[in-house]
Amino acid sequence: MHIYDYIVIGSGLSGLTIASQISQESENVLLLEAEHVFGGAHRAATLKSQTLENGLRFFPYSEISEKSLLHLEDFLGLKLIKNIQENHPETYEASGFKSFVGFGDKSPAFYDQFSYFLSSKEIELTLPVFKIVELLKEKFKGEYLPKSIVTRFNIEDNKVASVTVNGSKTYAAQNFIFCGNVRELIQLIPDDNFSLRAKSKLKKDTSWIAVCMDLYHAKAEGGNLVEKNNLFVLNGTTDDDIGPCVGRFHPAATDFSTTANQEYQISQWVSFVDVEAAEETENIAEVLKKVKRQIKRAFPEMSENIKGERLFISSALSCGPIKMNSNGTFHKIENLWIGSGQVNPFPNLLGTLLQSQMTLASLGFAPEVILPTNSQDKSETVDADTEA
Repeated sequence: MHIYDYIVIGSGLSGLTIASQISQESENVLLLEAEHVFGGAHRAATLKSQTLENGLRFFPYSEISEKSLLHLEDFLGLKLIKNIQENHPETYEASGFKSFVGFGDKSPAFYDQFSYFLSSKEIELTLPVFKIVELLKEKFKGEYLPKSIVTRFNIEDNKVASVTVNGSKTYAAQNFIFCGNVRELIQLIPDDNFSLRAKSKLKKDTSWIAVCMDLYHAKAEGGNLVEKNNLFVLNGTTDDDIGPCVGRFHPAATDFSTTANQEYQISQWVSFVDVEAAEETENIAEVLKKVKRQIKRAFPEMSENIKGERLFISSALSCGPIKMNSNGTFHKIENLWIGSGQVNPFPNLLGTLLQSQMTLASLGFAPEVILPTNSQDKSETVDADTEA
């Protein structure tokens, strides 16, 4: 049996960042992807023949986030930071639009995920994230296998000896890097190495998924498109258990595929729901209904001219606590690194990039990205205790 130096599981942003960089020094790398295409949540999407990000993408500014992008710039050999700009989210009330200053005493249960978008500054990228993912794939020099679902880690003497793929095929390696959904480890790791108690705790801990809605707005005759490119936080006055949404309108463009050369605008919105609630499809439907209701309330003209929509439900963005060694390997398993952004103290896109770079640093392939010692250093956000 061939033995790889590294097997990377998952070809999203984290997996590709790790695999492409490792493969510059060792091409004996296998990249496994469960889907038929690479990119995971960060692959390109389409709406009405327009290519766009797979959901709302936002990169908050901090010294750490800037440093993480500079590391990626060095590897790709191109500039990724276009601009650092102020982030001034707005909200809508009966009197009209006003600056969003916080939720007061009604912060949503998923505030840790939501506050990611409330950083006081934003980094504007030179490329969409899906293009960065494509460039990482181009630099990967190892072997890539799509439609390869890992169904078991085969562990011997506190080390992963091989993985079973699609229930039958086995691949061996010296080192394994897991960049998938951490909850899947409950089924993949035998009980001898992952106790039932730890599995139960991981499964029960609240984690969140993103419910994303992309809308294609056609310009009405005599109407106007939204000129502002800032974020909007919409919640309305309804007292329910469904939290707010955040979104933005992208710059207006012209769709030349229509005979009328129709002017249009795409908006992208996201809210969150916990993993357990998401198992009931009606809960997802209620979130989407509220998002649409709030868009209609704040942007009635844009809401009346929606000509296309696209939905995307992410996998878990976070997970419960799991034991990991100081070098980023799984507890009691010496050669299994966790590269998933779900275990990073930072959420969303930033956490994914940071976790991949931390894993590379642990493996000796990249400079270490130093994390802050307290949550205040993550980024400056709107004060959640300030009344809106």
